[in-house]
Amino acid sequence: MKRFYLVSLLVILIINCALGQINYNLNSVTVYAHKAPDTVFGSWKFNVEDYEFCNDKIVLLTWAKSLEYANVMLADAQQNVLSSCEIPDEAERLFKDYLGYINVICVNHIYRIKISDTQIRLASLPVKDYRNLIMPCIDTINKDIYFSNYQKDYPQFNYYCYNTSTHTTTPFKTITDDEALKGYNMEYYFLKPSEKLVAIKLADEYGVDKHRVAAIMSGLTNSVFYTPLYAPLFILNDTVYVFDHYSNAMLKYDKYHKRVDSVQITYHHPKNWRDWKHQLVVDKENQEVYAEYEHDGVFYLKHIDKNTGKIVSTYKLKNKYVHQIKIVNNEVYYIYRPFESLQQKFIYKELIRNDCGVKG
Repeated sequence: MKRFYLVSLLVILIINCALGQINYNLNSVTVYAHKAPDTVFGSWKFNVEDYEFCNDKIVLLTWAKSLEYANVMLADAQQNVLSSCEIPDEAERLFKDYLGYINVICVNHIYRIKISDTQIRLASLPVKDYRNLIMPCIDTINKDIYFSNYQKDYPQFNYYCYNTSTHTTTPFKTITDDEALKGYNMEYYFLKPSEKLVAIKLADEYGVDKHRVAAIMSGLTNSVFYTPLYAPLFILNDTVYVFDHYSNAMLKYDKYHKRVDSVQITYHHPKNWRDWKHQLVVDKENQEVYAEYEHDGVFYLKHIDKNTGKIVSTYKLKNKYVHQIKIVNNEVYYIYRPFESLQQKFIYKELIRNDCGVKG
């Protein structure tokens, strides 16, 4: 019996010696809280269709039943509606022009939004002149105004610069989708002889190419086989950037309209071509550019390096099926309504954190 106790004690001593303390140094890990999106503005009485920022306030395009009876509202950071104005025509969207004015684009009218203190009101604009002279203008550098002759029903357009001092216009870049243009011009040869005569007469009457008339007559530009061109121009740090997705190049021009750099871009050719939303979003405060993608309702913002044209990081939005995405000072804003919810459409925002996003 004593021998048994001695053996047991020896085993316990051996185990205690084997379980001695060992210290390991582990790398530190930073844990971030995945904060839910903040509500910028929301009301259960009406939907927000569009929005624009005006200093420390926000201009809203809202509707309760339909856009035929829409309103523009001025709200503050505390979600208080400071003033409201009924729109006399069926509204489509808000549009901030190159002069910085916020306008309401309607079916038959265009109204400029005027704000005095906290009061908002509308002033009617000449529709034809505004569409022809103001809406094509994109941005300015000093006395130069940059604009284009873009039309969504034609697969080619030019960028120009107009100098307000010398009253001269300088073309500096042509955007062309060569493959789409070939198919576009072929539409004329598919018309019947009588239809070709009509196309020629209309082309002579309006002074346009007969191939363009034929493509419109055939309905090509309204079909699923035609995608309007998207090759935007942005001015960042007094440098003109043209994202030519049809020559796979990001082009840079100086203030004298001379091309100073060209880098290859491939972000618009993802593995699943449907993911690319044909939309670039600019954070003017930080002078950064993001590409917009969507897969199964989930939206991704990919940060484009302005020097290399490559994607450096990706941020995944927390809400699905959002629209009207804008980025201000590293915060992404959008309109969202929860699926199968009684909630109206609200404006939300998220902080873009590249350290929480997906690299590449």
